[in-house]
Amino acid sequence: MKEKIILLTPVFNDWESLSKLLSKINKIFDEQIKTKFELIIVNDSSKDHYDFNNYKLKMIEKITVLSLNKNVGSQRAIAIGIKYISNLYRDEFKTIIMDSDGQDNPDAIKKMITESFVNPECSIVINRGQRKEPAWFKIFYELYGFLIKILCFKKIRFGNFSLLNSNDLKKLSLQNDLWGAFPPTVSKNLNKLIYLTYDREKRYGGESKMNFFGLVLHALKVFSVLKLRIFIFSLVYSIIIFLFFQYNYQILSYLIYIFLLFLNLSNLIISFNNEKNYLSNYESISEETI
Repeated sequence: MKEKIILLTPVFNDWESLSKLLSKINKIFDEQIKTKFELIIVNDSSKDHYDFNNYKLKMIEKITVLSLNKNVGSQRAIAIGIKYISNLYRDEFKTIIMDSDGQDNPDAIKKMITESFVNPECSIVINRGQRKEPAWFKIFYELYGFLIKILCFKKIRFGNFSLLNSNDLKKLSLQNDLWGAFPPTVSKNLNKLIYLTYDREKRYGGESKMNFFGLVLHALKVFSVLKLRIFIFSLVYSIIIFLFFQYNYQILSYLIYIFLLFLNLSNLIISFNNEKNYLSNYESISEETI
């Protein structure tokens, strides 16, 4: 393999899980892929300290740690990592992006790399199969997916786990929407995608940091990336309701109007903040190479 392979992962205090994950990935690269890779860790302002020298494994060619001075969440930590890679590397490369808690199945890496070399113009995303979260999370996640379908006529079933070719990564690095959410920015800007499906695994340790309010906030960030489609379909739905339903279902119609108005205003506010904060947060990172 001639192209450089980079593994990008965000971490917030989950060092033991990352250690287990890297051991598995090291074995996959050693036994199946037969090449080394570079590791870029975005330390999302962790309170727990860890000796990064413990991550030195046979197939890891170089470790770079990007430390943030405040916690921004995994999606935005990934955005900073993408911006860093885009500015640093000039030759062709492939970037694997995955979470550090073990829920992204490392067994998918071999298949992703194989598909990428067969279809070099495409990037790869991993659709989420069965999930191992609590029932309440699954219910609200399905509701969130349903809202994306009816508000945007889009289906987004993948998360952070992906492989980006160098051209696509550089294209994404220029999008302020990346500060909002990674999956919809990919779906919105990249036309040539290959979709693979893998079940979500159990976390290696610790508790998920996602709660109900976190899920709602994540959904609003996703909607902000898709703001133009939502605005267009909001107008269409409003016209249909006004012409056919408003007089028979007044209360329901007004509730839908209020919801659509709130959603579009939220999209504008979040998008404005994304444009303002993306570069300023990137410029505040500190870098360490091991």
